[in-house]
Amino acid sequence: MRKTAVILFIIINILPLAILGIYLYENIGGAENVNEVVKNSPFKEFVYIDHKTLMILKDSGNIQNVPEILKESLIFINGIYIGDHGSVGIKMPLGFLVKYIPIENFEYYNGVLITNPSESDFGKAEINDLISTIPQDYKDVIIYKQDYAIGIYYDLKTNKTHVVYVFKKSDYSEINTEMLEDKLLQETNAVSCEVINMGDKVCVYLEFNGINLDLMNNGIS
Repeated sequence: MRKTAVILFIIINILPLAILGIYLYENIGGAENVNEVVKNSPFKEFVYIDHKTLMILKDSGNIQNVPEILKESLIFINGIYIGDHGSVGIKMPLGFLVKYIPIENFEYYNGVLITNPSESDFGKAEINDLISTIPQDYKDVIIYKQDYAIGIYYDLKTNKTHVVYVFKKSDYSEINTEMLEDKLLQETNAVSCEVINMGDKVCVYLEFNGINLDLMNNGIS
């Protein structure tokens, strides 16, 4: 009888927690690649901050005036989407539960929890020729706009920041790639720069020493 009671206790109280723990372990983390970020986006234009970058922010001290418990909760967020008109989307495990258990000031859309929604932000982002030019692992930060796209990769082993910036040209006219490279090296703190003319678009590769978190806000301008 006692053995049966122990088994029932485990089934009722411990097994669900174990299953939840396994689910969270398997599902916490950033996107696999750039394409996954774009496909999951609830917004037609956005800035995306990946789980890896959130962990860097948490440990860097850049997040100030935030209670420690909220900082630690960032580990449960897979990624954050920020729309052009103030909408914020949070990709996280179990987010789908909001469909069944409403949370005040949040709604569920395209697999993402949305707060401060603006109808102007919602729409389907496409894997276009700009975003397709960015290497798939440059998804620590993604800036996706109609006329340009930026992908950032933080190499924690070498303590380098790598950026790819792709933008449309107004026409097919040639550009002076060497002049643009010199200009970018002078106006940014990049240690290397390569500009490639690709016909209807231009691709810029930049490398920075250190983990440059300011690029999330300022791009490479």
